[in-house]
Amino acid sequence: MDTIMRDPFSYLRQLEGLTVNDGIYDFLPHWQKDSALHKFIRFIADEILMDDTDGPTRVPFGSDPLYPDWILPVDAAMLQYGIIDEPLFFIPDESAPERTPGGGSDSSESGDPYCVVNACYDYLLNLRWTQAYEDLMSRITDEVFYVMFLNRRALANLNQFLARYAGEVTTDGFDADEASLMNLFVRDGELKRVRPPMWARRAVFYRDRGRCTTCGTDLSGLIDTLNVGNYDHMMPLARGGLNDVTNLQLLCENCNSKKYDKVEDPSNRYRRWY
Repeated sequence: MDTIMRDPFSYLRQLEGLTVNDGIYDFLPHWQKDSALHKFIRFIADEILMDDTDGPTRVPFGSDPLYPDWILPVDAAMLQYGIIDEPLFFIPDESAPERTPGGGSDSSESGDPYCVVNACYDYLLNLRWTQAYEDLMSRITDEVFYVMFLNRRALANLNQFLARYAGEVTTDGFDADEASLMNLFVRDGELKRVRPPMWARRAVFYRDRGRCTTCGTDLSGLIDTLNVGNYDHMMPLARGGLNDVTNLQLLCENCNSKKYDKVEDPSNRYRRWY
């Protein structure tokens, strides 16, 4: 995740499905709890699991260490999380019938060099419509978000990438049934400024430990009641930034006024535990 956020344009072909064909519209509504980072994590996780079918990447399963059955990483992940009790799919041998936990079989096509890859791909394609897969995506997303939300540099990189597409949105390009999206903008490519809801302010305040992320001034009100905290858009709205919790950082009034609407790398000032 961090590698892709640092240099998303090196992975632009893989990321096209995230933003093309109006995909950026999903990121536009103000202050979604299903944040831009949540959406990005799910997209990357799904892409990785789909890529695992083209090899295929295999995970051993069973009690026999010499002749194990082989399963896909997606099934191994669902087993690890306790979403399923046994594999839903075994990778077939090119010369043997496909096996399933229910005991059924499906003979591989004779002479087809892609029969194994196709079987794996078809399985995951169908699995993506199931509740088990939704549960897996939810668990992965929650865990990765928990780690990545602490990394302001990575979040800023993600929002800079998305801003390139949000900043190109024109309000006359919306259909009649997309009028609600039109109302989000103050002008083409610039979303309206909407005060962050309490849940977003609390999340950013506690993530940044109640201090200005640039100069370290205490903004908790416990030491100095005159210090005022500002919730700054790391990627300014005027430059295509989103009203998204991942686009916020805590700044003091002085640092916020100096930054204004410039695009600057957020500080790497983090809490040291010892």
